[in-house]
Amino acid sequence: MKLEHLFSPIRINSMTLKNRAVMPPMGTGYGNADGTVGNRLIQYLARRARGGTGLIITEVCAVDPRGKAFLNEIGAWSDIFIPGLTRLTEAIHGEGGKIALQLHHAGRETFEAAAGGKPEAPSPIPSVVLGQPCEEMSPARIAFVIDAFARAAIRAKKAGFDAVEIHGAHGYLLNQFLSPFSNQRTDEYGGSEENRCRFVLAVVAAVRAAVGPGFPVIIRVS
Repeated sequence: MKLEHLFSPIRINSMTLKNRAVMPPMGTGYGNADGTVGNRLIQYLARRARGGTGLIITEVCAVDPRGKAFLNEIGAWSDIFIPGLTRLTEAIHGEGGKIALQLHHAGRETFEAAAGGKPEAPSPIPSVVLGQPCEEMSPARIAFVIDAFARAAIRAKKAGFDAVEIHGAHGYLLNQFLSPFSNQRTDEYGGSEENRCRFVLAVVAAVRAAVGPGFPVIIRVS
C-alpha cells in the first residue's frame, strides 16, 4: 500500500503538516515538579518528531494550578512557563515536526495534593473514579477559568506552538459541564443541552479571540 494520503502534506488553517500522522496526547509524567517542561519530556517528544510524525500533541497542560490532574503536570498559567515551553517547540521544529499544546483543566478528576485544595466542578458531585469531594464553581470562577484557557493559549502561541488543543474529553472539566450526570446546575450553565454546552463554547470562543483567526484551534471531545 502506498498510503499516498497519509504521507502527503495537509494544511490546517495557517499550519501545514508534512504528513497526516498525528501523535495524540499521552501522559508521561515527565514534567518537573514545579510544572515546567523537563528535559526528559523534550527528549521524548523530539524522538517522536525525528521518527517522522507530522503533528505531535503534548500531554495535558494545566491552564490553572487548581486544574492539575497530577503532581508534575506541566503548566501554562503563568509567563514563567514560556521559556521551557519554547525549548520544547524549538526541539520539535528542529526535527521537522509541528506541535500543539493541549490545554487542560481536570475539574473534579483530580485530588487535593495536585490541585492545591478542594477540586472544583460544575456541581459538587464527587468523582466516580476517585471519590474525591469537590465544590461547585461560582459564576465568577467560571469566568476566570474561561479567561485562563485564553491566556494559556496566548502563551502557547508566544512559545512557538503551531496549534492548541482544548481538552474537552475523558471526564475532565469541559466534559463535566457537557454531561447531565456531572452537571446539575440550575443557572445558565446547566439544565438544557444548550446550557450545558455554554461553558465549552465560551472557552472555544475565548481561545479563538485570543490567538486570532489564523491560528489552528482543536477541541478534543469524547
